[in-house]
Order: sequence, then structure tokens, then C-alpha cells
Amino acid sequence: MDALWKNTTDLPDYESLKSNINVDIAIIGGGLAGILTAYKLKEKGLNAVIFEADKICSGTTGYTTGKISLAHGLIYNYLIDNFSLEQAVEYADCNKKAINEYEELINKENIDCEFEKCSSYLYSALYDYNLKEEFKAAKKCNLECEYLEESELPKGIKGAIKYKNQGKFNPLKFVKHIIKDLKIYEHTFIKEFDEQNKLLTTDKGYKVKADKIVFACHYPFVNSPGYYFLRMHQERSYFLICENKKKLKNIYLNVDEKGYSFRSYDKYLLFGGEKHRTGGNKEGYKYNLLREKLKTFDKNYNEVGHYSTQDCMSIDKVPYIGLFSDSLKDIYVLTGFNKWGMTSSMFGSDIIADMISNGLDNKNSIFCPSRFDTKGVAKSAIKEGPYSIKGLSKEFLNIPNTELDKLLLGHGGVVKYNGKKVGVYKDEDGKCYIVSTKCPHLGCELSWNPDEKSWDCPCHGSRFDYMGNIINDPSVENLEFIEKKQ
Repeated sequence: MDALWKNTTDLPDYESLKSNINVDIAIIGGGLAGILTAYKLKEKGLNAVIFEADKICSGTTGYTTGKISLAHGLIYNYLIDNFSLEQAVEYADCNKKAINEYEELINKENIDCEFEKCSSYLYSALYDYNLKEEFKAAKKCNLECEYLEESELPKGIKGAIKYKNQGKFNPLKFVKHIIKDLKIYEHTFIKEFDEQNKLLTTDKGYKVKADKIVFACHYPFVNSPGYYFLRMHQERSYFLICENKKKLKNIYLNVDEKGYSFRSYDKYLLFGGEKHRTGGNKEGYKYNLLREKLKTFDKNYNEVGHYSTQDCMSIDKVPYIGLFSDSLKDIYVLTGFNKWGMTSSMFGSDIIADMISNGLDNKNSIFCPSRFDTKGVAKSAIKEGPYSIKGLSKEFLNIPNTELDKLLLGHGGVVKYNGKKVGVYKDEDGKCYIVSTKCPHLGCELSWNPDEKSWDCPCHGSRFDYMGNIINDPSVENLEFIEKKQ
């Protein structure tokens, strides 16, 4: 079992685009954000068409924990310190509204998605000071919560914040219901964007002319304007699916460095953590580290599957929702959800649908993408820039010492081959899959991820399988495949 939700829900198949078309509103991305945006627009009498590169919900939505929560780590104290109390309250209110909207929509439409009300716990096994400060900040934001020194987790904790009236559900069962009347094209990879003519082009060469365009594709592939590659990075997390005798009623997130997450579903426990910046997993063993950690909670668990997922992390911990850029009229974006795609997709789709239907702007909102002025982008570049500089310098200056024949079976790495630097995966039979190590997005050197057998970009998070095929954006090109060698 490689992903719990995909093993519980069969979503319908949709045809790919096979001709040039004109549409009122084009939505790039068939995850929860894009689907909810189309759904909200249809409720307002507006027609939107979704274009998905693979199958709907095949990306982050299919690998989420399905937590519907406003307990987003140590966020509210940060927002008060770095924005304002007013904007922290806006963030809290939008997430609170999203939780209520899920419940109302599920009840109104009688959606069988195993939605349950529960409490959400933030806990620390190391320190209680940061939690206590976060608790004070949450109360200032008018959130219903309490500070505790114990929970239903089997091991002792230093402290926990309990947020009441949160939720959990099966996201794909929810999606299966709300897509019934939506127009969707699958296996339709939008590769080019003509901003002047609002024209999209697929990898097959078909054209989509739209009056309005919404980028809901995880990580926008357009570099300028917007400069989202300077404002975000991507992060990977790892999960075990375990059969569990004790069902946890509530949902849990550890706020310490590893960020362990607990959530029960049916007879299963989803246990995750061991997060790292994409491209930063050279040593591997993340799943084994999770297994060892889970033993400290439950020595009798039975693992039935495991998987990993990838999230866009904004530079200031707040999603980008609104106009893609002030210089682009009628082009919108939802991205940078920082692992909280369930609530962000719900309130984000409301924001975009209101902007499109009523001509409103959200320039004063904490979520407005243009909250970064020129100075803000410069600060982002200072923070994210070193990763790009390091990645680019490695590509041009770093000379590998390893030769092809020294690479072990079942391993991958950057090696010297025929006098050139290449990326190689050598399978268990000794076959070598040789690719370029240069990321097609902006040229950074890729790193081998031994847990996923993938080539990952440490700069902006593009990922490729060992044969060079795209797994994750923002790249729109495959890696150069050099050769397959026995």
C-alpha cells in the first residue's frame, strides 16, 4: 500500500485535451485547490475548466494526512511578531471558517467521506516554553484552545495545546462527490504560458485561450513575473501506514524538529515525519528512522505500507492567494500552503472565486501575493538565494570522485563517466541509467534521494525518476537521458 486514500477510493477517469479550445476560466492543477476553486465558481454561475498534468489528486492531495485543522505548528506567535495581531486574527479566522465550511458542505451534500469532528494537539517532547508562548498567541487570536501537560499519546510529553472543533476526513471520497459536475481534462500538461494573450499551450501543442487563468498547480512554473522561485522552497515528509489496535480519537503534531504526525483512519495509523528540504536526503533511511521512532510509542505495530509527499513552503509561512502578479490582470494563484492544504484550499478557493466573480482585490490581506514588494523579494532572495548559488556552483564547479564501476548495486549518485559529470542509478541487476545532473528549471545540480530512487533539486524542488521523467514541478522538462548501460 503506497498511499492510504488511493487504496480506499476510485476516482473517475477523464479524457485528455485533443484540440484547441476557448474557455472562460482555465484552472491549471487538479488537486484539491483547483477542484474546490472550480466548484465554488460553478456555484456562482461561472464555468471553469480544470487541466491536470496527470490524474486528478495524484499529487499532494492524494498523499495528505486529511487533517482539517487550524493548528499549524507554532504559527500564531510568529504571525503576531512578524505581521500584526490583526493579520494573525485574519489567518486564524480564515482557517476557522474553512473548518466550518467543510462540515456544512459535507452535511448539505450528504457526502460520505468519513468526516469526524475531533481535537487537534500540538505537543513537544522537549520544551514547553515555545508552546506556552504559542498558547498565549492563539488566545489573542480568539481561538478555542487549552494548555495541557498530558494527552492520549502513550509516552510523556512536556506540554500540549489542545484545539477543539477540528476535523479529519477521507479527502478523495470528498473530492469524488464534488467533481460530479465539473469539466476536467486529465493527462493534459500545460507547458507554456503567454501572459499577453492569456494563452496556454500543452506538451502536445494544443492551445487553450482563456479569459481568466488560475494557477493551482502546486508550484507555479512561470518564473517571471511573480518570482515564486525566490519566495518558496519545497519540503519532503515520510509516512508509515500501520495497522493499529488502538484508535486515536484526535490528531497530533509534534512541534519539535522532526515534526512527527499522528492520525488514525479506520484500522490504520498514519505516522509521519523526518521532514527535510527537497534535495537534502543524501543519507536516506528516513523510513527506518520513522520505524524506530514509532517503536517508542507502540512496539506492536504492523506496517502495511509507506509513502512520501512534497509540500511548497512559503518564505514567510503564509500561503500566496490572489493575483499572480500586480502586472498580470485576470491571472490568479494559490500556492505555498506550508503542509496545510486542506484548510488553505477551502478558504483560498473562496478568495479566488470572490475575486473573479465580484472583481474584488485582496491587497490588504495577509494572503495577498503582492505583500512582497521589491524589498520583500530581495529579502527572500537573501534567504533562498544561497541554495540556488550552491546548487548552481555544484553543477559547474564540483567534480565527482566516484567512477561508474565503483557505484554499488541498487545505489545512485553523481559520478564521472567518459570525462563528464553525470547522474547514475545502478539497479540490482547492474543496469545503469545515466542522466544529466542539471535541473532543466534553472540549472541547479540535482541530488540523489536513496529512499525514493529519484533525482531531487535542492534549489526549487523539481524531482525526476531515475530515468529522468518529471515527478514534481516547477520544471516542465524531463532530464536529458544520456544512455542505459549494462
